Amino acid sequence: MADERVVSTKLEQIEQYHDELRTKRRTLSRAEFLESITEQRAVERMFENAIQACSDLAQHVATHDCSYDESASKGAIFVLARNDVIEDGTAETLISAVGFRNVLAHEYGLVDPEVVYETLQTGLAVYEEFSEQIARWYREQSTSN
Repeated sequence: MADERVVSTKLEQIEQYHDELRTKRRTLSRAEFLESITEQRAVERMFENAIQACSDLAQHVATHDCSYDESASKGAIFVLARNDVIEDGTAETLISAVGFRNVLAHEYGLVDPEVVYETLQTGLAVYEEFSEQIARWYREQSTSN
């Protein structure tokens, strides 16, 4: 079974990064964001951290509870959906987020700030949904064992 300490730590990290992104969403106008490379890089890094924490947690649970023995984040997320750990819609959105993280992490000069800002405005729900679904599944597993 997934390690309680790992699950707890990753859920806390996701919540922290999600909170940071929500704060930026509330306090940062489109104009301020587009005019400031520093703000752009800060938000990009917050996204990378949030998505990586979700990927790490998906990998951990899939490996320990779903017999997943590969290293692909998208595969681990898919396995969690297939095993009813998370909902299909959450998995689809999170798989897209992993692709977004890959662009942020590996295509530095090619990142479109407009896309990042739009994602900041519309793409944060997946972190809370994923966390809630993992936490619910983990509680159910813990009480049934």
